[in-house]
Amino acid sequence: MASNIIKNFYFRIPKQVKIFIAFAIAILVVYFLAYYFASDDVKQVPSEFLKARQEAATIAKEIVGLSNQTANNIPEISNLEKQIKYDDALNLLTTELDRNRQAREKAIDLSKQLEIMAKNISSIKPDSASQIALKAVSSETALISRLIVYNDYLLKLLEALEKRILGSSNIDGEISELINKTNEEARAINNLDREFNNLMEEFDNQ
Repeated sequence: MASNIIKNFYFRIPKQVKIFIAFAIAILVVYFLAYYFASDDVKQVPSEFLKARQEAATIAKEIVGLSNQTANNIPEISNLEKQIKYDDALNLLTTELDRNRQAREKAIDLSKQLEIMAKNISSIKPDSASQIALKAVSSETALISRLIVYNDYLLKLLEALEKRILGSSNIDGEISELINKTNEEARAINNLDREFNNLMEEFDNQ
């Protein structure tokens, strides 16, 4: 009855996100190679950058919130399974698969906002402010990359938990390893989002 839960909820990482990462890297490399020197010390920031920056911060916060909720619920799924509360465990498992889908969708939204920010970096003055903006975009681009890895580990973990709930044995070691890897990626996502916010605060003070 529940054996197809993972299969039904399994969504591959959207191609748009991977294309964006390649695009963002190209933008950043070109920018680093360009000889850009601000001739005016007055701070100038395109309105498109500011709007995208606010949207990106909001979306990233939502992604972090989703990953934190999942991290908190993974042990609960395991506990319910140990208490032989299989229906409750499978229901929570389904909830986390849906939360995982939401995070992937938000990653697409975040990539769109970061693309707008990246395109407008060269118009930011002075140069010190544009360099900080560049670092911030790089940080959030790295967050998306870590989110892709996180989603991969999470889906494998949820699949392993489902197998154990449905009677498979000798997978405790695999589950423990996947929990550690998932938590490691969740911490990285939190740290990268914190770095982005700190850089944007520094950007505002330029």
